[in-house]
Amino acid sequence: MTAFMLMCYLNDAFNGGIYFKNINDCLYYSERLSDQNINVPIKVEKYECMCKLIPSVDDKKVKVY
Repeated sequence: MTAFMLMCYLNDAFNGGIYFKNINDCLYYSERLSDQNINVPIKVEKYECMCKLIPSVDDKKVKVY
């Protein structure tokens, strides 16, 4: 199955992904989550999210929303 993975980064560190069947669902969450400011001890970091096409996902092993 083809899926779209929502990938979110904080301070250039990947924080895990969520898989979607529909690009519109992935983009919705990407827009809502991106550009949030997170206060860390030294400074404020920006949370960034993007969608990536994953050509082959085993939906028996990975939950696809």
